[in-house]
Amino acid sequence: MQEEFIGMSIALPKVRAFISYSHADRLYGAQAKTVLSEVGIDAFLAHEDLEVSDEWRECILAELRICDIFVPLLSTNFMASKWAPQEAGFIISRPEVAIAPLSIDGTTPFGFLSHVQSRLIPKDGITRALLVEPLGRRIPRKILPGLIQIASNAGSFRSAEARIAPLVPLFPIMTPDEAQTLADASVSNGQIWSAGLCRTEYLPELIRTQGEKIDPKTLRALRYQVENDGWYNGD
Repeated sequence: MQEEFIGMSIALPKVRAFISYSHADRLYGAQAKTVLSEVGIDAFLAHEDLEVSDEWRECILAELRICDIFVPLLSTNFMASKWAPQEAGFIISRPEVAIAPLSIDGTTPFGFLSHVQSRLIPKDGITRALLVEPLGRRIPRKILPGLIQIASNAGSFRSAEARIAPLVPLFPIMTPDEAQTLADASVSNGQIWSAGLCRTEYLPELIRTQGEKIDPKTLRALRYQVENDGWYNGD
């Protein structure tokens, strides 16, 4: 009989993002907000989130003061905007903020953002791989819990491989709680441990880099399942 494992979980940190964009590019703004929400990041869209009665200027400044991530959606429209470049100028005064520029039409970072590398948005739009995953190494404590949660909920072999793959380079910097949460999920979810690349490459690497931080019972089950491609029964 398959042994049941009650996995631990880590609370998603409270992370706030500010999406800076021209109103003409609001569809991309909505895409960015959706992608960030997938990993529990609350994103502020000025034109969407401000009520008519709000003092919009003060509200925008307040959001710029508290955000952890700044996502400028660069375009010719952005450059022509009266406000978007000023938002970028303000955020430079907060060096602790992670800046993640995305380019809609090939426009490159300019002015206060000229030192930051941008990524071009492909035809299929803004994805988690484009926006969120690259932030994992820069601000891991804010990003990793959400990526681990996404991976834990994989519903197929293909999605398990796709969701675990971006975590592999981050295995060495995982905290004990993060490593344990991922290991628990991998043991309990057959779509993860039995997926081809997860079983042969990704999870062995997790064991190699984080084995000392994982509970021995979980580690024993994980090793058995990836080595034998079958459920661990506790014997």
